[in-house]
Amino acid sequence: MHDKILLITAACYLVAVIFLYLAVAGLSDRKRVVAVAFTLLGVLFHTWAEAQHWLIPATPQVSLLNVMSLCALATVAIPLATYPMKNSLFDANLAALPISVLILVGEGLIQAPILEITEQSAGMVVHIITSIVAFGVLSIAGVYAIFITTIDHLLRQHNFNSLIQTLPALETLEEMLMHLIKSGFVVLTLSLATGLIFVEDLFGQHLGHKTILSITAWMVFAALLWGHWKRGWRGRVAVRMTLAGIVILLLSYFGSKLVLEIILERSWHI
Repeated sequence: MHDKILLITAACYLVAVIFLYLAVAGLSDRKRVVAVAFTLLGVLFHTWAEAQHWLIPATPQVSLLNVMSLCALATVAIPLATYPMKNSLFDANLAALPISVLILVGEGLIQAPILEITEQSAGMVVHIITSIVAFGVLSIAGVYAIFITTIDHLLRQHNFNSLIQTLPALETLEEMLMHLIKSGFVVLTLSLATGLIFVEDLFGQHLGHKTILSITAWMVFAALLWGHWKRGWRGRVAVRMTLAGIVILLLSYFGSKLVLEIILERSWHI
């Protein structure tokens, strides 16, 4: 049953991204509404699938792919929630939806080592949730950084295509980027704090590399926010630092777990 839900979710996301691409390419609000509808349907099925891992069992059993899938859910759901707003982030799903489809297919086909979350590890559950929310928000910031780079390149080439006409102005995107980084930075700070409080043995639980990389990413985002506040950093500097922070965060969240669980066939424990 769970695999069928994943398949339905992936199909919904795939249809949604096709209509969203057509909406951006053809300036059609009707196609964007269809994209929103299928994204919402996919999010509902995705939530149902994840609940079977995280909420329903007395002792949840999760794996790297389950965590990635939950991150994908957050990354899709956050832009969807902003759709009614004036400065909607929904078009960020042009990148988030295809990635989510790949993750869902992987979750359904690949058997990864599992981790049991017990009542004694409730504090770590808080850490996991804040980590996922932080990753979701900052991933969207990464997508907007790519949008800014693309639009800046097209403007320099005097290429005013439908993408330029559909997305907000470059200054608006940069402002939205900084708001996303500020929000993600706050949640990432909470994630690091709860991790340092509730993790009993960083190296014994194979979390040393993950923690070091997460703190490094936190320092990159902190430096960017300081530079934006004190020195007015924006444009290419902000984009490069954002993408650097996201790459480090990706290595922290998934690189270390991929090596540990898939390649070495070991697992960190709570």
